[in-house]
Amino acid sequence: MAFCERLSEQLAVVGTIDPVAGAGGVISTDVVPMNLHRRCLFTLMTGAVNTAPGILVNIQEGTVAVPNSAVILTSAAATVAGVASQYIWEISGEAMADTYTVLRGDFTAQAAGLYAVLVQADVERYHPASDRNLATTTISGVAN
Repeated sequence: MAFCERLSEQLAVVGTIDPVAGAGGVISTDVVPMNLHRRCLFTLMTGAVNTAPGILVNIQEGTVAVPNSAVILTSAAATVAGVASQYIWEISGEAMADTYTVLRGDFTAQAAGLYAVLVQADVERYHPASDRNLATTTISGVAN
């Protein structure tokens, strides 16, 4: 059988928003260095969202100082849903402008509601993705 890396070695947690009861105001993920990755996956997990327009999402690209040079790469709203929901945005480094090297997600809840964001990126160019993993837990068991 050929060697195959585990998903925990292929994907790394590169940004998060820990579970938060958001109500107005922007909460941002960690900055993701896309010069190290080809693709990045933003996953928004919400509790019931009952007030329109829901949670506004802006995924931005920029230079190392994202807050000073951010340009919205994609924008959306996690719409009103009476039940817990998940939303996924996949960003390819090829979709970014040539002069921009980092991504960041900005999330703004329009009303009180619980949500969290997990940002994962694929294998790094020079290391296993797991080398720079921000996950705060370790894998305790693996079944192959």
